[in-house]
Amino acid sequence: MEQVEQQESASLERRAGKRHSAVLLLGKLCGDRPGVCLVHNISATGLMARFVDVPSVGESICIEVRGLPPVRGTVRWVRGAKAGIEFDSPQPYERIFLHENEDETIPRPPRFEISLAADVRVGDRKFAAEMLDISAGGAKLRADSEVVVGLAGQIIVRPMGTAIFGTICWVRDDRFGFRFVSPLPIDTLAAIVVRR
Repeated sequence: MEQVEQQESASLERRAGKRHSAVLLLGKLCGDRPGVCLVHNISATGLMARFVDVPSVGESICIEVRGLPPVRGTVRWVRGAKAGIEFDSPQPYERIFLHENEDETIPRPPRFEISLAADVRVGDRKFAAEMLDISAGGAKLRADSEVVVGLAGQIIVRPMGTAIFGTICWVRDDRFGFRFVSPLPIDTLAAIVVRR
């Protein structure tokens, strides 16, 4: 009952400042147990996101999104799988829309460090690899087998058996990047991150 009253109270408050709706950014929950969320709108003072593992009202959390460092905040309301987070301090949220950072690097969605076995199929070859990190759009892998930039194929994440199609986009020593054909659904990404 208290949570419902807090939610109603929070929804009656007027928000100060400009909000950007429908930004649909991938968010990474930082901490001992990383999680995944999808940011629906954001302002200098907070954000609203859909969570796979929904936090509780009053919980302190840390979220990382493209263009911003990890940001601490407090959960102010929860409605189903969505929650409103008030940042501990104002954030330069305009950075999420930039095509280039101040240091001329390209802002990237958060990466989730993992260590999972995978089977890679490219052309008529199949070999074992280790997934080192993943985002909604791609993964970094390590393998003893030789790979070539531009080859299309698929990764099968073990033990789940999830098949992800894409293209090898870079190679450095025994590591390579695999860009997915289409972004992973948030639930699929969350299921992989949990197994890390």
